[in-house]
Amino acid sequence: MRRILHIDMDAFFASVEVARNPQLRGKAVVVGGNPEDRRGVVASASYEARAYGVRSAMPLGRARQLCPHAIFIRGSHGVYGEVSRRIRDILYSVTPLVQMASIDEANLDITGSIHLFDDEAALALSLKQRIYEKEQLTATVGIASNKMVAKIAANQRKPDGFLAVPNGEEASFLAPLSVAELPGVGPRSREMLEERGILTVGQLAAVPEAVLSRLMGAQAASGLYAAAQGVGSDIVDPVRTPKSISRETTFSEDLQDWKELEVVLFCLAEHCAHTLRSEGLEAGKVTLKVRYSDFETKSFGITLPEPTCLDTRIVEALKLLIPKAQQRRTRVRLIGVNLSGLSKDQHQMRLFGREDSEKWERLLHAVDGMREKLGFDSMRLGNTLKVKKKEDPSPE
Repeated sequence: MRRILHIDMDAFFASVEVARNPQLRGKAVVVGGNPEDRRGVVASASYEARAYGVRSAMPLGRARQLCPHAIFIRGSHGVYGEVSRRIRDILYSVTPLVQMASIDEANLDITGSIHLFDDEAALALSLKQRIYEKEQLTATVGIASNKMVAKIAANQRKPDGFLAVPNGEEASFLAPLSVAELPGVGPRSREMLEERGILTVGQLAAVPEAVLSRLMGAQAASGLYAAAQGVGSDIVDPVRTPKSISRETTFSEDLQDWKELEVVLFCLAEHCAHTLRSEGLEAGKVTLKVRYSDFETKSFGITLPEPTCLDTRIVEALKLLIPKAQQRRTRVRLIGVNLSGLSKDQHQMRLFGREDSEKWERLLHAVDGMREKLGFDSMRLGNTLKVKKKEDPSPE
């Protein structure tokens, strides 16, 4: 049977900020922006802030009420992405079978790598030590026969912990845990199950699948029943291509001036293009997302003549979409960019206009190299320099 390692960086964004500024160590740190922003939410909180009840996705105003002495930081998604890529390189040194689950989580198939260490515990400790030595960040590791159980094991030992579930003991490990620990059990499902006296995974595993089907439908019941038995996927796909890359930001006040909106929009495009290149990808479609002040949300998309990873091409596409969004003469609450139709960067350059494209690619790769060393904001396109810091979309 396979052995899958799940690694989860502890309070990632907040921990990166502490590593960048050691004076923050031991203090309550909240990444997400200005606590006076009524619409902002917490992106990450240090464990010192979590002790006061601060959690991710919580409104910043509420976080300020719970922890008034916290230090609030806007953050920089570009920096976090760079740290994540360096950590990924460390993971690849253990096994080529690495699948990033998010910017701060990954699954590794270590079945063929354990023999390089004394045992899997030594392997996990080595990874944790190397990440701390290079980035001054802690991580929690769970190991099991499949990705689901490994992730739950890691969740039980955060922060800076380790737990391995032996093969064949998945169900007994899960049995005493709350049903909320299982993937697919949200607040409504949990309430429905608890109303029927099903509080733990073990109690859920004892319910016949046919009974669950009547409660929540056959498809949902089938997945939940398997999860309660400790059954999950052990396939680690190291070449998985994301379906899309997106950035969006919510304004502290609704805006109507599209010249101001364009600056923020092009900044979002710059972040998306940087991510494309860092992942070796190109996009075939650009979508503009707009949420108006009355909460109506519209998306306007365009398919590109050829896939691209260039900021200039993405901005050109957005300029064609903006007039469609302007047809509603109302204020804008949220704006976003989505790049889809992703593929590996291996397209053939156009026969005509080739020199211009190659020049931009060389320039932007050089810019990306500087950002790797100095942070994303060290190099910006001219038309995004005017973006207000409070509207900077970096953390989202």
